[in-house]
Amino acid sequence: MMKYIASISTQWASIFSLLFASAAIQAETVHISHCMGACPVSNANSLNDDSIEIVVRHLFAAAVNKNNGQAQWLAYKVMPDSVGVASLLPRRWLLDRLMTASSQLEAEAEGGLRVIEPEFLNEEENSYLTSEIQFDSDDRGRLVPMSSFAGTPYWDELNYLSNMAPLPEFLRLGSWSRLDMAVNEYSQRGVEVFVVSGPIMAADAGSGLSLPPQAYFKLISNMDSYSAFIFREDTAQHAEYCEQRVTIEELERRTGLQFFPDMQVPSPQGLGEEIVCDSF
Repeated sequence: MMKYIASISTQWASIFSLLFASAAIQAETVHISHCMGACPVSNANSLNDDSIEIVVRHLFAAAVNKNNGQAQWLAYKVMPDSVGVASLLPRRWLLDRLMTASSQLEAEAEGGLRVIEPEFLNEEENSYLTSEIQFDSDDRGRLVPMSSFAGTPYWDELNYLSNMAPLPEFLRLGSWSRLDMAVNEYSQRGVEVFVVSGPIMAADAGSGLSLPPQAYFKLISNMDSYSAFIFREDTAQHAEYCEQRVTIEELERRTGLQFFPDMQVPSPQGLGEEIVCDSF
């Protein structure tokens, strides 16, 4: 874990150095180490960027819709020292104070979810535990899996609402989870693996959460190759994740995002075999 702390501290120092250097040249240039090369950007026909805010945590970066609190994408980097056993880690949703708090709470209420501030026996407990909330729904999941970062001291960041998506239980416990396990196993060979994950909303969903996502995507890459996946919201629990692979062109068309801006798109060959899929 100490090795991981040193690694992540170096990354944060690099981020801030790059930010200050970039600010002197071009104020809007931002470098985020969770993304490979650069983070995804919206295409011209996609959601207006003014409605998106970027939340950067130690373990992930999230593009969140300020109008409804819905994550558009989350980017994270799985490292050999970050993977761990997550079965006993506490799972409770927390407000992300880096997000627009009022909009996210309003969005959850609009979506029919009951948001509860826990009540404790004395004011002292309330003073530091009021950010914990509960939902009366089982169809809530983490886009960044706890198992990928259970070996770090920052795993509790994955309980933030910025990491939450309306992920169906049969998908969360099925092929989606098995793909996460394959990524973790691949990183254990001494490899850093970049992942971008998120929901695919209906074209007419607007800014509300009344309609659930149509599908969910995961883009796995290193500097040489990539594998892209789209999971329909009704994907059976026993389905194979390799059967959900798509081309980068299909993924960008469905999401309205460009995933490798300002860099050459890696090859679709190679990485699939590393996560136990045939050539694509």
